[in-house]
Amino acid sequence: MGDCLEDHLQCPICLDIFKDPVILPCSHSFCRACLQQWKNKGQRSCPLCRTEFRSLDPPVNLALRNMCENLPRASVKSEDICSLHQEELKLFCLDDRKIVCIICRDSEIHVGHTFRPLKEIVKGHHKELQEGLQKAKERLQIYNDCRENCNEQIEYIKVQKEKVERKITKDFEELRCFLDVEEEARLAAVREEEQKKNEIMKEKIVVLGQQMTVLMDVIRSTEEQLASGNVSFMKKFKTAMSRIQELPEKPQLLPGGLLDEAKHLGNLKFKVWEQMKETLAYSPVILDPNTANPRISLSEDLTSLSWEKVQQVRPKNPERFQKWLCVLGGALDSGRHVWDVEVGDNNAWKVGVMDGDPCLPEKMTGWFIGFWDGIYKKPSANYYAEWNPPVKVQRIRVKLDMNERSLSFSEPLTNTELWNIKKPSDWPSLSDSNTKMYPYFYTKSKIPLKIIPIPPGVTTAIS
Repeated sequence: MGDCLEDHLQCPICLDIFKDPVILPCSHSFCRACLQQWKNKGQRSCPLCRTEFRSLDPPVNLALRNMCENLPRASVKSEDICSLHQEELKLFCLDDRKIVCIICRDSEIHVGHTFRPLKEIVKGHHKELQEGLQKAKERLQIYNDCRENCNEQIEYIKVQKEKVERKITKDFEELRCFLDVEEEARLAAVREEEQKKNEIMKEKIVVLGQQMTVLMDVIRSTEEQLASGNVSFMKKFKTAMSRIQELPEKPQLLPGGLLDEAKHLGNLKFKVWEQMKETLAYSPVILDPNTANPRISLSEDLTSLSWEKVQQVRPKNPERFQKWLCVLGGALDSGRHVWDVEVGDNNAWKVGVMDGDPCLPEKMTGWFIGFWDGIYKKPSANYYAEWNPPVKVQRIRVKLDMNERSLSFSEPLTNTELWNIKKPSDWPSLSDSNTKMYPYFYTKSKIPLKIIPIPPGVTTAIS
């Protein structure tokens, strides 16, 4: 309020509070000294409106003088005083971009220069600085939001760590369980072979013992025969000779009597791995949970997705879809890629591929087919058009050839082609080794979309 009043009590010439104000016939007032300087320059017109005046001694403006005399004067800071003329700095030279006093204005160095009241310049600069301040505050808010998001990500990383550790522990427990069972089976096979071969050897030893008893009896009786008298020897010779000639055959060691170490140990790890592989399956696409919209729920093995009514707590990292109910699969390199997706009775889905900056997911370009609002849709010149496939779509096979720049969709259960496109004009230049494309999935249904794993033992993509 005080500053506003002072503005009305300033002399238009010196821009200071009126001192001994006089009033001209045109009703404009000036300090007596200021008007005298004006007249000394040969001027006989009002400095403001240029109305000529005749009186050389205009009357005092008593009302204005009383108001000025009663106005409390604030002390002027030393920095507000011109160092050359000891006058208050109240003008701004637009040519030199300097703050000057009223005497500086009339000095030789400022001849022909344009001046503005300092308060007027300050007002404009004040507005400019206010705008800059507002931008700084907005930028600070962005920093606060970013820091808060970083703290959220730290907390979420802990959640991810625990979830990943649980899954790793679970999978390795299953692998260890398989290995334990397989180990026990192979050890049991060794023990069984040991038992069988031991029994065979023991039976062989029994037979050998029996035959040795017969031989020892023959040897003993023959030695007695040789030591007998001539008559007795001759009487028993024929019988003794018969027994000597009917000796048991020479014993033979049984072939394959030892443990078959080669069978049990040969390529043991490889054979176990082969058997383990038969119990596992390979998913050609793995969903990236860091891209999933907060309402998209993923399975533990990251191969299926469904929609949740309640938004899940997830940080706003750059790769995450915030508006679209989507999730991306892992980046696809050059070459040929094939994957199957089970849609079943899901009534709101889209399946395809996307290209672009994964840190700006909602600005990426997509090519997909889908079913939503009770209508099948596929790409057309007018974005996406209604479409009636020849069969009810239960499963979708996506074939992407990055080298040939081709994309096709089919229904593998009925071997029906659904849609294909070759070398679309809006595709990126796939000759660039840095170009990546991403499997794309959308759903607004609790019925999950499932990526079909490749059957056990199959190591190449589905043809």
